[in-house]
Amino acid sequence: MLEESTPSPHDSAPKARPDPLAAARALGIGPCPPDERAEALAVLYHRLSASTREYMIVELLRQESAGQLDLSGLWVAYRRRRIIGAMLSQTLAGRAVAIWPPVIGRSWRTASLASSMVRAVLRFSESRGIRLAQALVDHDQPKQAGLDLTRGGLPHVTDLLYLGRPTLNELPVPPETPMLEWQPYAPERHEHFDRILDRSYEGSLDMPELAGIRCLDDVMRGHLARGPFDPERWRLGRLKGQSEPVAVLLLLASSESTWEVSYLGLAPEVRGRGLGRRILAHALERARPHADRLELAVDVRNLPADRLYQRCGFHAFERRRVHLAVLGSPEPLEDNGDRPFKTAR
Repeated sequence: MLEESTPSPHDSAPKARPDPLAAARALGIGPCPPDERAEALAVLYHRLSASTREYMIVELLRQESAGQLDLSGLWVAYRRRRIIGAMLSQTLAGRAVAIWPPVIGRSWRTASLASSMVRAVLRFSESRGIRLAQALVDHDQPKQAGLDLTRGGLPHVTDLLYLGRPTLNELPVPPETPMLEWQPYAPERHEHFDRILDRSYEGSLDMPELAGIRCLDDVMRGHLARGPFDPERWRLGRLKGQSEPVAVLLLLASSESTWEVSYLGLAPEVRGRGLGRRILAHALERARPHADRLELAVDVRNLPADRLYQRCGFHAFERRRVHLAVLGSPEPLEDNGDRPFKTAR
């Protein structure tokens, strides 16, 4: 009828933005109040021995009080005013959020409540402009952890393989491999880093789901936030006689004895010429005076890169499942098919 299809003044008024926590609160889910964090951490670490759990809670709360740790991303689920579920999330630089699998008391409907907690954190993160949600799950964690993430909207996309090698020995490079001239990061080279990062994503087999998700400023902020920034560890590589860079290497001092290849990329037109080995040799050269070990991570689907790293003396020491969700997008990432079940750029 006409009167039913004609908007009323109330209908035409601007609609209030939905509260992303409303549905979660109805299920007894929400951010943990500061005065209840000790109780929430006790649930989160209930599988530890009582003495270890007590020590960890005291230490985490001490770090928070000293400003060394942010527990504002701690979420809880209540039943009868008692905390029976807890999970951690952490907002990352570059409009991203890291999520850890929720932990629910055994006597409750764990699967349903756990997935609801994940869903609530994703909705809340999206309302705050977060673009990418990620979770890294160790292979020794219970299978249920991955199930809870997947059912909550964070599907398992791939696995990351972590590799490392000592820096002591130099990496030989065939003499016919083109030489690269290296320059460190500087403000006047910022646009060059932007361009080569963008170009290196073209046709990449490392986490292709992330291509085009965030702007390059977000990507750069994510890399910058991973550790103390030293411009000498961010390198641009140019072929001799050329002005446009074709290679990028981002190094991170992850500990006193270990450096990490945070990112390594090549322009599409120079791939297949042995330059990957040349970049790794340069990374080892840069790390050798400061670290005993160099580590990196690779998407298990990137077989050419995995073979290159192993030929260059890198050995796998860990494997983690990667769960990803693009927020604010009508096209969700597809599950890899394992329904019972790299690190963002």
